[in-house]
Amino acid sequence: MSPVIELGEMRHGEEADEPSRAPARPPGRVARVVAVCCLALLTLAGGTPPARPPAGLRVPAPQGAIFLVLAGRLVVADGPGTVGLGGRVVTGHRLPGGEPLWRFTLTAGDHVLGLGTVAGGLLVTSSPAGAGDTLSTLLDPGTGAVRWRQSGYAVSTASGGVLFETPRAAGTGTVLAVDPASGAVRWSLPLPSNGVAYRTGDRGVTQIVLVTPDGRVEVHDADSGALVRAGRVPPAADRVSYRFTQVVAGLLLVDGAPGTVTAYGLDRLDRRWDVPVEPRAGVWFVECAGMVCIRDQVGGVRALDPATGRPGWVDDQWIGMAPFGGRLLGAEPGVGLELELSVLDPVTGRALARLGRWRTVGVESGQLLGLRRLTGDRTLVGTLDVAAGEARIRAVLPGSWDECADSGTALVCLQPSGGLVIWRVGR
Repeated sequence: MSPVIELGEMRHGEEADEPSRAPARPPGRVARVVAVCCLALLTLAGGTPPARPPAGLRVPAPQGAIFLVLAGRLVVADGPGTVGLGGRVVTGHRLPGGEPLWRFTLTAGDHVLGLGTVAGGLLVTSSPAGAGDTLSTLLDPGTGAVRWRQSGYAVSTASGGVLFETPRAAGTGTVLAVDPASGAVRWSLPLPSNGVAYRTGDRGVTQIVLVTPDGRVEVHDADSGALVRAGRVPPAADRVSYRFTQVVAGLLLVDGAPGTVTAYGLDRLDRRWDVPVEPRAGVWFVECAGMVCIRDQVGGVRALDPATGRPGWVDDQWIGMAPFGGRLLGAEPGVGLELELSVLDPVTGRALARLGRWRTVGVESGQLLGLRRLTGDRTLVGTLDVAAGEARIRAVLPGSWDECADSGTALVCLQPSGGLVIWRVGR
């Protein structure tokens, strides 16, 4: 079992492996007992490196490369820093040895926007250098062979399907469903100028919500495209677009009277409640594990009861917030890019556990990792378990790292100057 990092608060600027000032030396046997205890505490805090540091295997990658771990493979793509420099290559490598397996080259002029997974395949999202739709290409992660291509941004559904959203000017875009095995189009819907909003469950999108500027609302099933509900809300003030058309906690949020946002239940499109919203830009709504949260660029969180719209709690200390299961991960200022993280109760906003100071990585892979700089040019890697309120030590690595991914038997980390290193660290 991995040791658990102490959840107590760390002072800003304090290094995890700096022991407190020692008292006067105790005599004899007591001194030996104290030394053993101090060694154990330092080991739990990640302050001392392992007796035998893990061996690293290098994999070529440009600065700012995009990478992920999928089906026992490491997939590497040229990052944003290579746009305009000919960077349009995706490569597959075996884990944990790093041996090259395949190489995929995008069409000339395209560059990689991101990597993802669909139906066990590798989805490469790319964009042309000039005008044109974003392109999604599904590759076999074992061989790099192309399975199919489709225009648009991919969105996974709760049942394992995939939608592709292609927004265009003047409301001429589409959202369409694709068979993930063959890439064949099953059905499509036209997109209004406001775009599309999605109702999501634990595994992905369950409903598609379309709102036209004149106030017509359509709710469609994400699997069949069938119309589930239709109704109306007040039209956009300028008859062109709304400021808000969001789906949060099973509610459709759209502009109400000036300076307010109105919530409608998606099941009946009935009006539920109104809430005042600051007129300044940079205000948005997010789901906070069942609550409706109002955020802005200044910081802080205002949580509302989704049933009534009544204030639940307000806290100005959080500069970041994200739901994980039935809990929230809140972030306070820390040191540089490392933030003080806490696990929160979404109903009350009360802190349930403190995870300590971390820079989070690996969110896209579903395995939340934390990185913390240590003295002596080392990095502590921890597994952040929001549900358990624990941060467990994964490894102490030499050097500094931009991103890391965990395969279960190895850590793959990107150096700031470019290049990936595979660390065989076991489970």
